[in-house]
Amino acid sequence: MHPSSLDKMAAFRRQHLEARRSEPLVIVDLGSHDINGSYRPLFAEPAWNYTGVDLTTGENVDLVLKNPYDWREIATASVDVVISGQAFEHIEFFWETMRE
Repeated sequence: MHPSSLDKMAAFRRQHLEARRSEPLVIVDLGSHDINGSYRPLFAEPAWNYTGVDLTTGENVDLVLKNPYDWREIATASVDVVISGQAFEHIEFFWETMRE
């Protein structure tokens, strides 16, 4: 992970989630496989449930999706926040993933 990506995600957290620190939130990190860093520590609030999601198993991956365009493993309307800093450039039809 490039340090600037971590900085951008930290800025996102401060700007959009800081006021919600005590609110129970389900946060999904799409493309969470830890290669030189993870966003997990940024979202380690007691009220928050962070789930690392990727297409393959690995460090920081809690859930493996079978299809990047159809997230059957995640219940509809069960996620409050989706973050992704390292995945969309690797997904051929990223707009289909965004629809999920």
